[in-house]
Amino acid sequence: MADDLASRLISLPGGRQLEVWEGGNPDGVPVVFQHGTPSGRLQAVLGADAALRQDVRLVSFNRPGYGRSTDSPPGLASVGLDTLQLTEALGIDEFAVLGASGGGPYALATGLADTRRVRAVGIAAGVGPWRLIEPPDSADPDLPLLALADAGDVSGALKGFRLQGRVAFDRMLTLPDEAMIEEFFQGAPQSDVGWLTADAVQRWAADLRDALQTYDGYARDNVSWGGQWDIDPAQLRVPTWLWYGEQDRMVPASHGRWLAERLPDSTLVIRPGMGHGSTIFSYWDDMLATLREQVPRRGLG
Repeated sequence: MADDLASRLISLPGGRQLEVWEGGNPDGVPVVFQHGTPSGRLQAVLGADAALRQDVRLVSFNRPGYGRSTDSPPGLASVGLDTLQLTEALGIDEFAVLGASGGGPYALATGLADTRRVRAVGIAAGVGPWRLIEPPDSADPDLPLLALADAGDVSGALKGFRLQGRVAFDRMLTLPDEAMIEEFFQGAPQSDVGWLTADAVQRWAADLRDALQTYDGYARDNVSWGGQWDIDPAQLRVPTWLWYGEQDRMVPASHGRWLAERLPDSTLVIRPGMGHGSTIFSYWDDMLATLREQVPRRGLG
């Protein structure tokens, strides 16, 4: 079993740092994984074995504010640029990008940042601008915080989401791994956690403990994709795959349909009977193989 936890800090121009993990085949086709929310680079370890099977060099990094990655002002486009600078530092020219859940918008931002180097984009149960897609529940606690961001009080919104993170995760993070992950997935249908083996529990726990050293990244994510987007998916000109679960209650398939209506070159796949986690973590081989085929071998750095 691939249990590669090769991590390091990479400095970007300007002095910020990103904490990076690599797995799979070091000489394989590069695919950058944008992790979910809240999560970090070690979420990609769940795909390490599939990356080996599919001849993929799988790269992931903690977005700003997660783990030891330097925080930065909210935004999707800036993380797309971070991804380009990171791949340059790793000697990667052309690559594909895969975004899961809260990482979906950042995968789109990466594709928009350079349509020559980014040859394909994959979105697995990726969140869209949810307040536009479906009428939100007026009791949703995120709405007052996002209203602050809409009105220009971004620091107030970030402060509110950090507090939300402390309330949700402080006690949970003190629990043993198994109990912590049981609480994290509380409420998820049993049919949607079949992929969560004992090994996956350990890996997920390691990722959460690493990523949530502070709640800066969690807050940044919620403002970045929960607020007004600073990217326009309609401008993306590279092949994009949208994988959504028919039974996903966290990020419904309506998000995929919304994106498919706007992306010029997209393929929408609705996975029958699948929920949120199963849509993402049960299909590593399929997603990596699809994206790998879009990257020419000359793209290897």
